[in-house]
Amino acid sequence: MKTVQIVFQVLVMLIFPYLAQRSKHWGKLGNFLSPVVLCYIFGMILSNFNLIQTPIPFRETCSQFSIALALPLLLYSSDLGFVYRNLKVFLLSFALAILAAVLATGTIAYAFFSHLPHIDQAAGMLLAVYVGGTVNLFATGYGLGATADYIGLVNAADIVVGGAYLLILTSVGPKLVALVLHRKPSSTYHHIETEEASVAPAPEVIFISLASSMAILILSAGLSYLIFGSLKNSAFLILCLTTISIAASRLEWIKTLKGSFQVGEYLLLMFCVGLGLLADLEQLVGGGFSIVLLTIGTILSTVGLHLLLAKIFKVDDEAFLVTSTATIFGPPFIPQIAATIGNPKVILPGIAAALMGIMLANYLGIGLGWFINWIL
Repeated sequence: MKTVQIVFQVLVMLIFPYLAQRSKHWGKLGNFLSPVVLCYIFGMILSNFNLIQTPIPFRETCSQFSIALALPLLLYSSDLGFVYRNLKVFLLSFALAILAAVLATGTIAYAFFSHLPHIDQAAGMLLAVYVGGTVNLFATGYGLGATADYIGLVNAADIVVGGAYLLILTSVGPKLVALVLHRKPSSTYHHIETEEASVAPAPEVIFISLASSMAILILSAGLSYLIFGSLKNSAFLILCLTTISIAASRLEWIKTLKGSFQVGEYLLLMFCVGLGLLADLEQLVGGGFSIVLLTIGTILSTVGLHLLLAKIFKVDDEAFLVTSTATIFGPPFIPQIAATIGNPKVILPGIAAALMGIMLANYLGIGLGWFINWIL
């Protein structure tokens, strides 16, 4: 039975992205929800209705492997000139995102949830995850002395609430943000679909793309293992994947590999299905309602304040969307927003911002936790 479930999950992750990519033929639903959102929702439905019952570690491995394979292929379109020309606005938007997260998290926790037990720990973990990533949430939680159960509760709330924000961000989010911020003129690259997606990549292109991506992943994993003795340092692994992929993108045969971005997008959709399979709503039943409210208040105020600051400092919509994704979700989610806005050139500065967030998150999260504990 276990083997059947594993095979079923693999088949679902392989096949459903194909259907999601053709969602424009589904009528109004397909026009409203992007393939990314459809894959995430589908995975969440399968998981929470127990239609797939594979072990959690297997689900994590599948989603992590998918995004690790996708990242090099998506970075083959890197444009260092674009990064240089837009470095100032991305750094500014990133700094504003950090400032918004610190002010919003601290204010919401102190003003509305000071009565909540262990509010210092919860606030510290939420700030850490909304500056860096999930790994920072766990590290900050342990650093503040939180129990494993409490860390799991905050993490579950973040997955559900963050997942809802991700759905908005990858569907109507760009249109809503464009109403507030200056809209960046369409790049000459306009989404890959307009140039290539009408024709599926040839089998040899798919094979070469996957083989080159696998080689980069093996090399990156090998370097990580040699230096740290394990593959648990996700930040270093992503840094290696990014650096080697950018170097590979300068190779002439990579430049002429038409269709590699499409293969990367398909792997990204597989990752989204796997991510949905990890969203367990049952974890929030019981004492998690206050934590959910805290998380909702924190993410809404963080994004809202970031948007206000971006308006004041004249940050464009692309920079806002990418840096918001980088801080709130981390490196693996940058390709999703890049696919949504139709500009793969933002992946590189987005990943750079996300990695900077990971480096800062533990300091800020633990610092805020200590500060709230002191003033309360």
